[in-house]
Amino acid sequence: MADDAELTRWVVHGERLVYDNRWIRLGLADVEIPGGERFEHHVVHLDRAAIAVVLDEQDRVLLMWRHRFVFDRWGWELPGGLVEAGEDPMVTAIREVEEETRCVSTARRPTRSSGSVPSCTTSSSTR
Repeated sequence: MADDAELTRWVVHGERLVYDNRWIRLGLADVEIPGGERFEHHVVHLDRAAIAVVLDEQDRVLLMWRHRFVFDRWGWELPGGLVEAGEDPMVTAIREVEEETRCVSTARRPTRSSGSVPSCTTSSSTR
């Protein structure tokens, strides 16, 4: 008998590319959900990104106040960016902190690696 995970597994019958550029690939996946309903679901493929959490001696976090045109909102963000081909994510994080904030960090300690937004995105180091 199938376990609960298998009873809720979606089946992917294929995917077609809708849009592709340096930063994002958009696909439409032909999926079937439990119960047999079949439809197309958007899938966003992103390259890997590195985000830095920079703390000072008082454990204050370095944040950037940035405008995002998509939502027409301002908000606080951590510095980060895309990992270049063959680049170590730690090197990316350090580079992005320096590029985006002009701050130079002397301590470099990786704390965590993360993937993607699980509902509809992937992130990969290869294209």
